[in-house]
Amino acid sequence: MFKWTSAECIALPVALVVMIGISVGLHFLLKNRSEKIRKIPLQIIAVFCLGMEIAKQIYFAGRPEFTYYVLPLHFCSLFVYLFPLSQLFGKKVGRIFKPMAFCYGIAVLCLTYAFPNAIIGDSAANLFASFPKFHSFFFHFAVFLYCFLSVALDDYKPKWIDCAYVAGGVALYVCYAAPSAYALGANYANILYSGFAPLEQFRLSAGQVWYNVVLFIIGVSSMTAICALYCLLYKLVKRKTALKNKD
Repeated sequence: MFKWTSAECIALPVALVVMIGISVGLHFLLKNRSEKIRKIPLQIIAVFCLGMEIAKQIYFAGRPEFTYYVLPLHFCSLFVYLFPLSQLFGKKVGRIFKPMAFCYGIAVLCLTYAFPNAIIGDSAANLFASFPKFHSFFFHFAVFLYCFLSVALDDYKPKWIDCAYVAGGVALYVCYAAPSAYALGANYANILYSGFAPLEQFRLSAGQVWYNVVLFIIGVSSMTAICALYCLLYKLVKRKTALKNKD
């Protein structure tokens, strides 16, 4: 955990500062604008991530480097669908998918800064060496920027029911990712084995079935916890703001 390379020691903090700067700047620039205007940066990110994934599939199509691991069946590939569903299909659809987009994004953000090599590989040191490395870095950090902007632009207003949406989204993902991982022999979302030593040791000792059960429980509980915590913090901040404005 937190074993950063020299390149990551530069790229990860700089990226964080840039994302915070963009978010703060857009907050003050757009805070008095209509909801339609405030959504534009998030819609741009949604289209960007979708375009990046399409470009990635085109890049690998027919190449010898293509493997089933390239297919958009990773957990991070969910953002290719979740962002457009959250931002481009109206309020009713967005109300269901925004909790997943935000909470899953926060989870991947935490994992990236704790275990960068497991999420973005060595792309921090070779941003422009190849398209796959460019994609790996900028796709994930576009996801993180989306989460920052969701807060800065007050786009995602959490409710307790969102915990059910978030848990259900993980369950739905597992329903197609797990069979795909076993059928194709591709380790989507660490379903076949874990890069985290304690979990991999558990898999080897307890067996594959119990490993997958525990992995599922960890996934559902962690995402639900992120949702519940953000919902609590959001309500506390809004209540404090309302009391301050009342005074």
